[in-house]
Amino acid sequence: MTFSPPLLNDAHRWAGRRVGLLGGSFNPPHEGHMHIARVAMAKFGLDAVWWIVTPQNPLKHRAGMAPYAERFAKVQEMTARTPRHMATHLEHNLGTTFTYETVTALRARFSRTQFLWICGMDNAHIFHHWDRWQSLIDQIPVVFIARPPAGSLVQNAPIRMQTRIPQYHETQGRKTDLARPGIFWVQGVKMLDVSSTKIRNINKL
Repeated sequence: MTFSPPLLNDAHRWAGRRVGLLGGSFNPPHEGHMHIARVAMAKFGLDAVWWIVTPQNPLKHRAGMAPYAERFAKVQEMTARTPRHMATHLEHNLGTTFTYETVTALRARFSRTQFLWICGMDNAHIFHHWDRWQSLIDQIPVVFIARPPAGSLVQNAPIRMQTRIPQYHETQGRKTDLARPGIFWVQGVKMLDVSSTKIRNINKL
């Protein structure tokens, strides 16, 4: 199965597909990003993962942020060898800033596509600071995929205390219902202990 990157006017190509959304600054992208994308694809039976390069993450400072074109090119290079993973200009073309806005716009345009938002476990600790995060979970399931130390990260995540939000620890591949809202916690797989911050700090040496 091979796809070309999605465009805002080609929703028909994605009708009935299961698509993971992996958003971020990717400053720079690294194998840890690819790893969680692959884990999500395997655990949820995804047809593709759209890498959404954000022009500017609202929770991060502009200082030290590489230009958008440079970050996009690196994501494109990383995903080139994995046909069902693709770099996209979706957020740039939509003109959205916050994940809630991006997801809302994508669901409106790709109304017959099933979406899953993919996060590394580190985002579980700041997710409650995201703009309209509760409304985001109401319209799309979110998966947090562990990196070491997985146990303590899951246990101490603030959103674990949100009892109104359905939370799941098991997936069933393609049978996992992506139409229902909620949070999935995925652990028990070997993870790469790498981050964009570590890479930038190494490059400064």
